[in-house]
Amino acid sequence: MENIISYFKSKYITMIGFVIPIIAYSMIFLAISQASWFTWQGNALSDLGAHPGTDIIFNTGLMISGILFVIFSIGLLCYFTDILERLGALILIFAGISLFNIGLFPETAGHIHWQVSVMFFVSLPFGVIFVSLANLKKDKSILITGAFVFIASLIIWTFPWHSVGVTNVAIPELLSSLCGVIWVELVAYKIFKTQNT
Repeated sequence: MENIISYFKSKYITMIGFVIPIIAYSMIFLAISQASWFTWQGNALSDLGAHPGTDIIFNTGLMISGILFVIFSIGLLCYFTDILERLGALILIFAGISLFNIGLFPETAGHIHWQVSVMFFVSLPFGVIFVSLANLKKDKSILITGAFVFIASLIIWTFPWHSVGVTNVAIPELLSSLCGVIWVELVAYKIFKTQNT
């Protein structure tokens, strides 16, 4: 058991944090490049997972990213010692599972797709804020960035996008996920730096 925990605490796990957005966004934008019908104003990103020609690219990218995010979050769970940080890591594991399920259950799967999508976009900022609050006295940069991610996510999802001509959720999906990525990259960098000093 100790060997497993040591593995998940290793610097190689933090490297996964750097790789996740590269894979996720590369696959998303590759799918978009193959979808002449896609518009940022009128589509959801998940529409890419329901159309022949883009579905395999998009869904595979999300499932791979989801698996990597779960592994990274397990690494955080093993690395953290504070109860609030560990609770946040557990929520992030759930977010990673939800991300995987978005690809596993595309729009063509029915209502379950909406459910797992909501689970991901809700659990991600809550996992972030729990870990960040635990850093109130330890690392202010993680706290400030986490608070930004949480508040920005609330604003992004409550903003009246229809008032600016946006009729679907591709833009808020991209913006809110980018906020989460900023925080993940910061935490991965901080842990990697600590393990190499």
